[in-house]
Amino acid sequence: MPPALLALLPEMGASAAALVFATVFLAGFLRGFTGFGFALAAVPVITLFVEPASVVPSIPIVAMVAGAEQMRRAWRVANWHAIRRLLIGAVLGAPVGVLALSYLPANIMRALIGLVLLFAVLALWRGYRFKERPPTSAQVGIGIASGLLNGATAMGGPPVILYFLAAPEGVAIGRASLLVYFFFISAWSIVAQTVAGLIDLKVVVLAFLMIPVMALGNVIGDRMFNRSKASTYQRIALGFLLAIAILAIVRATIG
Repeated sequence: MPPALLALLPEMGASAAALVFATVFLAGFLRGFTGFGFALAAVPVITLFVEPASVVPSIPIVAMVAGAEQMRRAWRVANWHAIRRLLIGAVLGAPVGVLALSYLPANIMRALIGLVLLFAVLALWRGYRFKERPPTSAQVGIGIASGLLNGATAMGGPPVILYFLAAPEGVAIGRASLLVYFFFISAWSIVAQTVAGLIDLKVVVLAFLMIPVMALGNVIGDRMFNRSKASTYQRIALGFLLAIAILAIVRATIG
């Protein structure tokens, strides 16, 4: 890492930076493969070395810029009926989450991230499926939960991931819907965090450093998805997310 950039990120030495960027690559691969998981996988590890208040605002910037290439195909396949309602709820919930980010201590943030992720993994492993489409009020409520978590931790994925994995449309439509949803929610998070004064030079530098690494992992993951079965899709995602959840909880516990 160039010395001028390292000066802006004093928490990270060379070995820590290598681990952070390896995590960003793997998280990008996970997002490219599954349609979700970049923030879920990257935030707990990066916050071991950089304060959450800098990491969280950088994640939507990275996800939006580096993941834009997949949007062209996902746009045509996505379940827009659900996406619109989820986004309405997310827009309502995000400002509350951003406010929480400004006041919660770092270890509480880490614990929240780990516990939310652990809950999501355990629920996904049960393989829930909806017999019919949930009502509009339920979809908006899921969106509110997602927006609140996204504003506070950049990890708004679990409620929406559960929704699309439980939907009857199948893996391809669910993955495309997640890609579209997270593109829009990243854009909204950037706006909300800018208004709250959370995006500064340090956040921008961190995002700038992560974008090419995440983009490379994203492209490789996308190609792997096109060659894989649905069962492989779930095993890779859930195994990786479970490990990250445990790591985040342990780190928060030991302070």
